[in-house]
Amino acid sequence: MSFSRFFYNKNSLKRKILDIKADIENTVFSYCTEKFDITWYGAYDIDPKHLVYWICIKTDKVKHELESNLELNQLLRSLLEKHRYPLAAQPHVFISFESQETVDRESDGNWYHHFK
Repeated sequence: MSFSRFFYNKNSLKRKILDIKADIENTVFSYCTEKFDITWYGAYDIDPKHLVYWICIKTDKVKHELESNLELNQLLRSLLEKHRYPLAAQPHVFISFESQETVDRESDGNWYHHFK
């Protein structure tokens, strides 16, 4: 868990993004049987709708299980509301899953190129 988020004002957009990331991690932990990492990026300072969260896991099997879990996906979306992310931007924020197996197969294992 990153404590650097506490250096930002609680109402700042950056703090909300980091708080959402922390809650995504806590939520996914209850559903995922593999080690995982949360990656986020975007031009949210231009427009808050330009925000992406990737839950990065090891296998395609677990990726598909998590993608098809409606309860989990609803919980993840609800974190935007919980942390008062700008309402107009919420439907546009991308939250999804990716696996190392897919990145290996499609992008020679390079996550940076895979997300470009």
